[in-house]
Amino acid sequence: MIFKQLFKPKWQHDDPNVRMEALKKLEDQDILQQLASRDAVPDVRKSALEKLASFDAWAKALSEEQDSRLQKLAFEKVKLALLAKENELPVIDKKAFLKNCKNTNLLEDFVRVSQEQSLRLLCLAKLHKNHLYYDLAVRDSDEKIALFCVEKIEDKKQLEKIAQKTPHPSVKALAQQALDKIKELEEKPVFIRKSTRLILSKLLALKDKDDYQRVQTESTELQQEWSALEQDFILLDDEERQVLTDKYQQISQKLNLALAELEAAFNEEQAKLAAQKKQQEIINSVEQGIAQIQEQVSLAIESEGDAQLSAIQQAIADNKALLQDDHLGGEKTEALFNRLNEIEVNAAHIPEFAEQVSKITRAITQLSQYQLPESIEQLDDAQNQFDQWMKDWKQNKRAMLFDLPSSLQESADSLIKTWNVKLKEINAQQNSTVKQVRGQLRELERLIRAGRFNVAFGLFRKIGEGYQSLSENYQQKVDREYQRLNEQIAELEDWKAYIGLPRKRELLAEIQQLAEQNVEDAFARAKQIKLARHTWRLLGNVSSEENTALNEAFDVAAEQAFAPCREKFAELEAQRAENLVARQKLCEQAAELEAQFNQQQNYQQLSKSLTSLQNEWNKAGSVERAEYVAISDRFFSIIKPLRQVLNAFYASNAESKRALIEKAEQIAQQGANAETVDALKALQQQWKETGYAGASKENKLWSKFRAVNDKVFAARQAEYEQNKQQQQAAVEQLKSELDGLFAQVNEAQETATIKQIQEQVKALDFNIGTPAQNKKLEKQSNGILQIIEKKLTAINNAKNDAVKEAFFTQIESLIHGQEISLSTENKLTASWQQALEAAQQASDKDSQQRRDLTIQIEILCGVDTPAQDTQRRMEIQVQMLSDKLNAGETKDPMDMLLLWLACGSLDTDDGELFNRVKKALSQ
Repeated sequence: MIFKQLFKPKWQHDDPNVRMEALKKLEDQDILQQLASRDAVPDVRKSALEKLASFDAWAKALSEEQDSRLQKLAFEKVKLALLAKENELPVIDKKAFLKNCKNTNLLEDFVRVSQEQSLRLLCLAKLHKNHLYYDLAVRDSDEKIALFCVEKIEDKKQLEKIAQKTPHPSVKALAQQALDKIKELEEKPVFIRKSTRLILSKLLALKDKDDYQRVQTESTELQQEWSALEQDFILLDDEERQVLTDKYQQISQKLNLALAELEAAFNEEQAKLAAQKKQQEIINSVEQGIAQIQEQVSLAIESEGDAQLSAIQQAIADNKALLQDDHLGGEKTEALFNRLNEIEVNAAHIPEFAEQVSKITRAITQLSQYQLPESIEQLDDAQNQFDQWMKDWKQNKRAMLFDLPSSLQESADSLIKTWNVKLKEINAQQNSTVKQVRGQLRELERLIRAGRFNVAFGLFRKIGEGYQSLSENYQQKVDREYQRLNEQIAELEDWKAYIGLPRKRELLAEIQQLAEQNVEDAFARAKQIKLARHTWRLLGNVSSEENTALNEAFDVAAEQAFAPCREKFAELEAQRAENLVARQKLCEQAAELEAQFNQQQNYQQLSKSLTSLQNEWNKAGSVERAEYVAISDRFFSIIKPLRQVLNAFYASNAESKRALIEKAEQIAQQGANAETVDALKALQQQWKETGYAGASKENKLWSKFRAVNDKVFAARQAEYEQNKQQQQAAVEQLKSELDGLFAQVNEAQETATIKQIQEQVKALDFNIGTPAQNKKLEKQSNGILQIIEKKLTAINNAKNDAVKEAFFTQIESLIHGQEISLSTENKLTASWQQALEAAQQASDKDSQQRRDLTIQIEILCGVDTPAQDTQRRMEIQVQMLSDKLNAGETKDPMDMLLLWLACGSLDTDDGELFNRVKKALSQ
């Protein structure tokens, strides 16, 4: 054995310390790589990796290394190499490594730290971590990276947060697009159901309509709409999709049957319309033919011969033949046949028709020679003459064999029109006078019944003038009533003198008595005097000395009665002068207001001042009428333009507010979402900034604007309450789920089950409620995770203790010289199995090294060393402290145990040392 050790390379020596020393001098890369990957001692592998200082070596260790501590170191070395700025790894090497790397933690760290966009995108394509996508979409400064991550996210709540938090507009837009698509997909089934129901209803309604073309057009459009919707039926479940398809097919079959019946009826109707159209064309053609025949008859008359007769008969025959093509028949066709037959019969009497035309011509000439009436005296004779002529004219026209030639008809129409216009003008004047006279006669009779005889006498004189302006025929219309009232007026003339004088004596006595009384109410006294004077005038005058004396006495008494009123009216006149001064001041204030407004343009102050001025003007007393007109014109010439300016301001504001209402209505149609609410609040602020719209419009406009806002805010509030209830339900459900997971954790005993519960807890989304609710849920979740960690630690410790106890048992078996079994069933790590195998095969040992390692283990575990090794403990402790300061690492006691086993073979002499090691490691 000793001889073998002499020729064995030190890097293959059984003592790991020797191998580590040999490593310092090794330059062979293959040997270093072999040690880095195959040596049983982690420290040796670590030293080999550090000696290699190769990215590939560390990368290989990262993927193959079993030791957790060394694997962690390899992770940091590879990560550092990938992210290093100095001695940077070539991009092609980075890309090759990242492309094959399976360590998701390393890939995630690289993505978070690196600034190399293409490599980060490569890693992101391999990773499938939703939380990473979310973090980068919200926080990453690289817009392309953020966009890539947003495209990978499908969670609605995360997309909403991204849209709110991301600094990139394009990312926000993409997140909003994704949200819109999600919303569209969520709403799509509802839209499909609603649209299909509407289409089916419309198709069913078409079945009962009788307009073939409309039914055909609308059914085609609805079928196209259905085909477009069918592409999205995949969003519905199979049963619902089948139900809709069956309904559509059933309704389509019924509609097709109805459409076939409508088509037959439509075709029949079209054929009928075509026949009617053809009939109308024939009728129009025959009517034109008859007119042409009439022209031919006129030509025949002018030529005074029968040369045109054959042509007329042929035209009649042609038109009869055309009528025979009309298969529908009817009254019009029959009438045309009769008319042609009549013309055919009359055609043989063209000379007689010529004589009739000559007679008509003489009649027209006669009318042209009659003199039109120019005065009332000529009216009756002219009217009688024209009426007789019209009677003869109608008789002659009825006797005509053919229609009158157009030239003669036009001449006659022109003359008749001239006479009618002239007679209508004069008759209109006469009728107006008759109407006026009749009205005056009714008024005259009323005045007589009321005893107002003086007025009646004057009115009768006017009636006489109107009566004399009427012709004899028109006088006859009112003559009876006129003569009756004429007799009554004559009788009243006789009674006038008999009644008037006694009444005047009474009225004079009354006014004289009034003059002797004290004046209590000047206006009432003036009114009484005015009434007395009016009554006196109504009594009229009679040619007598007594009447003259009564008139003079009445004037004196009336003046005496009115004298006290003059003083009162003088006082009122002084008051009106004061009122005039007050109104002049108001005019001056109005002028000052106008100047102030022109300078400041303060519409609110203008409105208040105008209202105040108007109220003061209304309260101001009366003034003289002539002066009031002038002062009123002055006041309102200032006020009115200001009022117009104010009204124009109000109108402009009203128009602006109507525009705001229209905008609000348009915004309200977008639904009760946050954007709508913000937009309406902005409109409300604009409403406040917009001026007053006037008393007649402001409240109405505000009511309409508020109604639009109230509707949206009410819907928003309802949505908020609904969301709040849903949110509370989600919180309660999540709390219940956490309670269930907590109960499962308490019952679970297996590591896999506990880890599964742990993943379930971590996967939960706590951003579903209010911040306080979310915090409470997170606290409950953290409590469960802490319990899980403790339970996993306890289970892991128990397992480690069992494995460690099995390891110790194997070592004790070697100490007692027993063979050990190194199968995988004992669950020992590879390094432990390699160490046991090496100790079992070793033939010699280094007892002092093993003792020193025992002391080191006791130092690391904080266990006292027996008295005989106290001095050595101090030396070793100093050395360990020095190594720690130089290397910066603390050794692991279990790794020291592997070195302890590597010191050679085991026997009973090592039992005491192992007991010390076991005691230390059991602490």
